[in-house]
Amino acid sequence: MGRLETLILHVDIDAFFASVEQLLIPSLRGRPVVVGNGVIASCSYEARAAGLGAGMPLHEARRLCPRAVFLEGRYPIYRCFAEQVWRICRRYTCGLETYLDEAYGDAGGIPMYREGGPLTVGRKLQRQVRQEVGLPVSVGLAANRMLAKIASASVKPKGVAWVRPGEEERFLDSLTIEKLLGVGHKTAERLRDLNIHTVAALRALPREALRAMFGQRGEVLYERCRGRDVQRIRPAAMPRTISRETTFHQPTCDPAEIRGMLFYLLERAMRAVRQAGLLAGCAELSIRYDDWKELAAGRSLPQPTDVDDEVYQLVLERLNQLYRRRVALRHVGVVLSRFRPRGGDGELFEPTQRVRRRSLHRAIDRIRDRWGHAAVVTGESAELLGRLRQNDYGFVLRTPSLTK
Repeated sequence: MGRLETLILHVDIDAFFASVEQLLIPSLRGRPVVVGNGVIASCSYEARAAGLGAGMPLHEARRLCPRAVFLEGRYPIYRCFAEQVWRICRRYTCGLETYLDEAYGDAGGIPMYREGGPLTVGRKLQRQVRQEVGLPVSVGLAANRMLAKIASASVKPKGVAWVRPGEEERFLDSLTIEKLLGVGHKTAERLRDLNIHTVAALRALPREALRAMFGQRGEVLYERCRGRDVQRIRPAAMPRTISRETTFHQPTCDPAEIRGMLFYLLERAMRAVRQAGLLAGCAELSIRYDDWKELAAGRSLPQPTDVDDEVYQLVLERLNQLYRRRVALRHVGVVLSRFRPRGGDGELFEPTQRVRRRSLHRAIDRIRDRWGHAAVVTGESAELLGRLRQNDYGFVLRTPSLTK
């Protein structure tokens, strides 16, 4: 077999956080393990067999599976394990787009005749991850991202699947509509009201009908139910967004606590911006009330920056704009976007105040790189002192402030 012109590889680390804990603590192997704080962030397949799943409140999980082991999680360690998995994946791809526990790679340039075909390649990658890192992964291979992701999900855990060219529609036919990427809960509910339960049934709807029902998203669904997806791998170093979000331990309407959390999330995101050598051009705030109503608003910055205070002022403006109800907040998040590479140490005629602030941030970053984020507590995040526990990584949040 020669080269396959188009072959996308999707790797998903099975039950990621829980799998790492079972690897590091042998006594947990074979037992139901839950990682999370307030809600489940990850749980082992032994826990899933008892009806547990991501997003479930811990009190409900304890009721359903009292013999489970509950852990708060060690997110810096999980990231280190993920990077080791992605290092192996790069041996098999021309480019790799990574997330927390999954990655997409362009494997179209691999000389398949040497490797024995896509399935052999997937099994070899899976075996190397197990031998070198110790974690189980599922691997999907197909002509595009969507099919590769669905393929890996169809064989979890520890499986390898290849959707052969020409078999895309047959592979999708028996899947329920919820398993098609882009079909969320509300979309699935509308389709089920029309007695559409499978991808094959969805394919019977004409393009015009889907467009009338869902707008531009209907066009995407029309293509995807036929196995077509034009989204490409983005292995470039510059991300589209950098975000941090979390759920409060208890819903709150305390302005000091809300501002303190937003400042903490923003400085985590801006530190990632500086580490990537970027400047942020846009910031967005999202909030979720205790009654689950969600709002979001963003705005471009006067000029791209990597200085925390300049972005924080915009975030506070958006908070004053969005938070108008007398209802406690359950969840907050910040999203940075429209990045451009940072140039030299400064721009010509750059204000002295900005130069000093940037130097201060870099000094704080160096301290945190060496001693952990909690080594320095700055700005309004000081409001969280005494309210939240800390470890070396920072404040212990109910849900991890992970980047997207």
